[in-house]
Amino acid sequence: MYKGFQKEQRDSEPRREIGVLDLIFISLGGQSPFLSVLTYGVAAYDVVGRGAALAVILGTVLVLVNGMVVYILSNKFTKAGGYYTYAYYTLTKRLGFETGWLYLLYSSLYGSAYVFGASFILSSILPVPSYVIGLIILGVSSAFAILGIRPTAKYAIVASLIEIGMMTTLAVLFMSSTGFKLYNPVPSNLSLSSIALAILFGSSIPTGYGSITPLSGEVKNPKKSVPTAIVTVILLGGLLAAFDIYGITDHIIFFHLAANQLNLIQLVEDRFGLLTLVFVLFAAANDGILATLTFLTATSRTIFAMARGKFLPEALSKLESGRGPMNAVLLSVGIYFAILLGGFLIVGTNAFVAFTIAGLVSLFANIFVHLSSDFSLMKLSLTKFSKRIKWFVLSVFATSFSGYELFQSIGSSPPSVVYFFMGTIILGFLAAEIIEMSKEEEEKHEMKGEGREDKASF
Repeated sequence: MYKGFQKEQRDSEPRREIGVLDLIFISLGGQSPFLSVLTYGVAAYDVVGRGAALAVILGTVLVLVNGMVVYILSNKFTKAGGYYTYAYYTLTKRLGFETGWLYLLYSSLYGSAYVFGASFILSSILPVPSYVIGLIILGVSSAFAILGIRPTAKYAIVASLIEIGMMTTLAVLFMSSTGFKLYNPVPSNLSLSSIALAILFGSSIPTGYGSITPLSGEVKNPKKSVPTAIVTVILLGGLLAAFDIYGITDHIIFFHLAANQLNLIQLVEDRFGLLTLVFVLFAAANDGILATLTFLTATSRTIFAMARGKFLPEALSKLESGRGPMNAVLLSVGIYFAILLGGFLIVGTNAFVAFTIAGLVSLFANIFVHLSSDFSLMKLSLTKFSKRIKWFVLSVFATSFSGYELFQSIGSSPPSVVYFFMGTIILGFLAAEIIEMSKEEEEKHEMKGEGREDKASF
């Protein structure tokens, strides 16, 4: 009987079939460093100009600090769900739901932002409407997600290796065009609010590691593999993107180009020829597919974990052999298509505006989710404080850095974006209260029913 229970329990959990290299390249795909340079990197440059590379490095430091918090938590909790799981077991069930709710906002908008970004870039070169490109990219990503985690990992490894080579080559080409006459990346006239907003955009590149933790339930040896992947991906993605942005900015400054009228794709074609342009277009399309696929997978695993916690319908916790939580995947696909179509309906054909709005809201949600993780680690450190002083110091520093970045960035952001973000938080707390009240009512009815049965049997 006990063996039967063990088998049933194993069958109800996802299979652990992701290795550490699979995890690193899946997450690197979630960062989409090259497409991030063309989108978030441009946004950071628009805010602080030549300080963009510095903003990406500081953004990488912000992500690394929060990544170290997740590094520790991922050693403690190896179930699927990631940030939702950390908050659920260390803080309260309601905060666990709110964290999962905000993670769903972050992952779905962050993944969708890359569809908008890739659509904008490709439609500026190809004679195809941006919404058609967006539908194709999301369609391919959805197909991979439905096939399962193994095909996703294989595609991520090949595509990411090509992209790393392309990014390194492009940065060297841009710097060589100036005779390697390098510039000072620290401007003398930076304001705190401007650099904070630029850091927020810069942090968006290495923050792709946030797709790792929801997959913990499907990783082999998660206590070792997940922390290793987190640190590797943050440093590799963040520093590679900063190197690329520095090379591009070096070219812009040396040749006195007007950055606000600059089309980077066109610049690549003009300076380095058609063959380089073909590789760049491939990298942009590949990034759109891979980033969307990575975060679509992470979204589905968070939905799956929340359904296990009875915060979402039980049907979403159903597993299919070889393909994982298929109902949660299909719901995630539906959410992404709704965001894509809704975005194009609201902004029309201007995919870059849709990218900026979706990206900015997702980054606010990302900081909130990491603040939740910082408080989770702080709570854990207090249980054995004398042995966990380093944890406590790390959690306090991460909380302070993330909180400062959040409030400074909100002050520099469009009010409509801030209102939407704050409204989502409020709706999450209301939903958590309603769900908990419903659970309490069900428990009362069950207890009353059991009481009647006891009296009848007596």
